[in-house]
Amino acid sequence: MTRRLDRDTELMIDAMRGIAALLIVFTHAFDLAVAHAYGWSYASSPEIWRWARASLGHGSFLVWCFFMISGFCIHQSISRSIAAGDFSFGRYALARITRIYPLFLLGLALAVAAWLLHEAFGGSYNPAPKREFAATLFSLQILTTPFPAYETSWSLSCEMIYYAIWPVALFFARGRASLAAALSIFSVLLVAATIMILWKGLHLLESSAFVQGVWIVSVLLPVWVCGAWLAAHWGSPRLQISRRTWIASIVLCILSESLLIILKFKEYPTWAVHLAGWSAIPGLMLFLLGGRYTRLSARAWATPVCRWLGKFSYPCYILHMQLLLLLDHFVDMHWGSLVNRYPLWHTLIEFSIVMAILILIGPRLEVWTMSWRQTLLQKVHKPVVIGA
Repeated sequence: MTRRLDRDTELMIDAMRGIAALLIVFTHAFDLAVAHAYGWSYASSPEIWRWARASLGHGSFLVWCFFMISGFCIHQSISRSIAAGDFSFGRYALARITRIYPLFLLGLALAVAAWLLHEAFGGSYNPAPKREFAATLFSLQILTTPFPAYETSWSLSCEMIYYAIWPVALFFARGRASLAAALSIFSVLLVAATIMILWKGLHLLESSAFVQGVWIVSVLLPVWVCGAWLAAHWGSPRLQISRRTWIASIVLCILSESLLIILKFKEYPTWAVHLAGWSAIPGLMLFLLGGRYTRLSARAWATPVCRWLGKFSYPCYILHMQLLLLLDHFVDMHWGSLVNRYPLWHTLIEFSIVMAILILIGPRLEVWTMSWRQTLLQKVHKPVVIGA
């Protein structure tokens, strides 16, 4: 049975979420500013700016952090429900939908506003994204490409699919997390091998958005599943690590990020960049295991700061891209000829304004939606337990 987290690890997870979301805002603001100056293609940028975009202009490693933490927290939640005897697939689905969708739909509304202004992240404009809009409503945009100006929602699409996969895997594994993880990863390897045969052997479906989406969902699932496995074995004596090992985990994370920077700079295809997510697994798992070494619970300032970062993380992530694009539209309209020549100033101006907006409204939105969600879930009658 999963043991309760120590307070240091809880605070560290909240801090990781908030800091990762904040850094993602910066990476997108920076990439947007450099693209205005030199174009969306890395090849069109001077070499120094290519390195800058490869290192400061992407947040892939940060998304992998989110996936690992998500798998960890979702398995903790499932385990608590099973221990309390009130787990059911219906209640679980309602809990996940009510957690994601209120701010997700607000983000979609902002994306529609940005799309109406002909704003898009990536240099292209889709004049009739009906299919993408429909897919996004059902969190399946990873299989179609996201709605314009909502490109960051691809990871939420993956999340919703993982939410569905994991309890089913646990059901067939009769609650044994190790077996469920092994089955999930074995399935991923089969899917990945099949797609590689189609792409590289038969040269089929290489431009299919659906197949590319299946690839992304598949190759990033192990990051999420390893987080769930870690939660299932939390507190095991075999998983106790030293402070030295915990510090070494930071080096492993830096090496994973370095690999990603090289792949980005060399303009490797998207499939290779996502496959590199596997390199983040050892470092992130060890980093979580050593959370107690942060000693955050012993610092008076840490608890309110970390809790605030936890509340800030989701609204920051799901709303920032659209706010950046909307702000960028008006900056371009009035001061574009001035700021577009100076990517760093462009970045700092738009990052600062968007962060100010998110700091003001983000935690408030999170508190309001979580209060509404709790009230709704409390009104739902306890359902019949299914296959716990």
